[in-house]
Amino acid sequence: MKIRRYIKKDKEDYIRMCEYCYTMPREDAEHYITQAEKYCRGFVAEEEGSVLSAMFYHPFKQNIRHVNYPMAGLAGVVTMPEARNRGLVREQVRVIQKDMIAQGYITSCLQPFKPVFYQNFGFANASRRLRCIFYVEDIAKSDLVFEFIRIDEPSIELFQPIAKTFADTHNGATYRANEFWEGEIFHQWKHEKSKFYYLIRHEDRNVAYVIFLYLPTKEEFGPDMKVVDYGFINHIGATGLFQFFRPHRDQIKNVIINVPENFDIYHFVPANLHKIKMHSWMMFKVINPLKAMLQYPAPKDLSFEFELQLSDPLYGNEVSSYAFHVHDGIIESVNHSNNLLKTSIVSFSRMFIGRNSIHQLIEYGEAEISENIIKNIDLLFPREIVFIKDVF
Repeated sequence: MKIRRYIKKDKEDYIRMCEYCYTMPREDAEHYITQAEKYCRGFVAEEEGSVLSAMFYHPFKQNIRHVNYPMAGLAGVVTMPEARNRGLVREQVRVIQKDMIAQGYITSCLQPFKPVFYQNFGFANASRRLRCIFYVEDIAKSDLVFEFIRIDEPSIELFQPIAKTFADTHNGATYRANEFWEGEIFHQWKHEKSKFYYLIRHEDRNVAYVIFLYLPTKEEFGPDMKVVDYGFINHIGATGLFQFFRPHRDQIKNVIINVPENFDIYHFVPANLHKIKMHSWMMFKVINPLKAMLQYPAPKDLSFEFELQLSDPLYGNEVSSYAFHVHDGIIESVNHSNNLLKTSIVSFSRMFIGRNSIHQLIEYGEAEISENIIKNIDLLFPREIVFIKDVF
């Protein structure tokens, strides 16, 4: 078995795996891989000439505490049944992370599957919700013709078939039980009348739906449109969803969408957007701690040295050490320090983005630290809510 870069002749194998893993129609699988080839770098696991597993990562940038970090997001993992439980995915993740570092990416995020799966690879479970914001004027016009039908008296039966297909076929969401629809989606329609419900039809077939409301903003350019829920049955439905937003470009500035934790970023590609901003916690990992620390903004009045010792479960909890001198608002690499901070890459990643403080890591039993630097580390990595802004 060998791991190698994805090449175009692997396309048919990837389509076959998409059809198997996602029960995806071939037309959608072809669309899926076309977007992956355009935007991403991919790797496959090959054995005796057969491709058994593949995954891609897409580059973007991330802003943490006013510093832009090159970031890569891992998505599009597919495997054949004979490749399961053989370590192929683990080996691909290991190879991909090395490639990310070689390409200059400092941080990484993950989207498919459940968070607990990726914690085995050293990723911190930062959140269960993603928040996407994009500008309406960035949506390109499609030649497809859609009909947008406003539903004044919505019912679960109208939307449930599309929602189920979206969840089952496109890895969308799995929480759309009747209780959710009654409690979350229809409550405000019954009591506040604040939401708008639309079915999107193409060639006499319902291909998508969208439920939204308007949010007032402080800016002069109209309100924002907040999408409360949506679903589509294929890439045509996804295109129709974004075409629905286009006529609003003279009325609103932003469209805000809350997406499920296991949402795959490729589903946004049919929108032909120039850029998408993701505000999220998602699964997060600092894959190059040295470069990340050297770029990290330190308080100007802070001065101390420490050695960071990180274990990574992806590499058998092998420990990597990095020593730093913090002074005058900068962080420099040094050879050694007697002040130690020992933790896992998962815990360090959470502290890096402000999700947990050093005091919390100590309380959770996730860090060992020299007592004389606890206060300094707390000042260096303050516990604050830092939203990640990923620009594609």
